[in-house]
Amino acid sequence: MAEDLSGIPEIVAREAELVERFVRLLEREKTLLAEGRADLLAPAVEEKEALAAKLNELTRQRGRALAGQGFSPDRAGMASWSARHPEQKEAIAAWNDTLSSAAQAKELNRQNGQLIQLHMQFTGQALEILQRREERLDLYGPDGRSSAPGNPRIDDTV
Repeated sequence: MAEDLSGIPEIVAREAELVERFVRLLEREKTLLAEGRADLLAPAVEEKEALAAKLNELTRQRGRALAGQGFSPDRAGMASWSARHPEQKEAIAAWNDTLSSAAQAKELNRQNGQLIQLHMQFTGQALEILQRREERLDLYGPDGRSSAPGNPRIDDTV
C-alpha cells in the first residue's frame, strides 16, 4: 500500500505556479516603475496582495501536511520530506522551482523598493524646487508690500 502523501505534491505544485506568477507580477511592477508609470501600479499592487495571501495559505497547508507526517512545517521539513520521497520527482522539482522563484522575487522586490525610493526622492526634489519658485514669485502681497521676508523685491524708487 502506498504511503499517504497528504497532498504535499499538489500543494507544492500550486505554490510553484503562484510564486512564478508573483515573479512575473514583480517584473511588470519593475517595468512600470522604470517607465515612470506609477499611475498603473494600483492594480498590480492589489493582485500582488491577493497572490501573497494565497501563497501564505498554501504555506500553512504545506506546513500542516508536513507536520501531519512528522516533519517540521518549514523548509527543513520539506527537505526531509524530499529526502524520504525521492520518487516524487515532480514535487521535488516544483519545490526547487519555488525556492528559486522565491529568491528571484526577493531580489525583484528589493530592486522595486530602490526604484520607489528614487521616485520618492525625485518627487521630493521636484516639490522643493516648485515651492522655492512659488516663494520667489510671491513678490508682493495684496496690500502691495512684499509678503515674504527675505524675498527679492522690485525697487521702484527712482
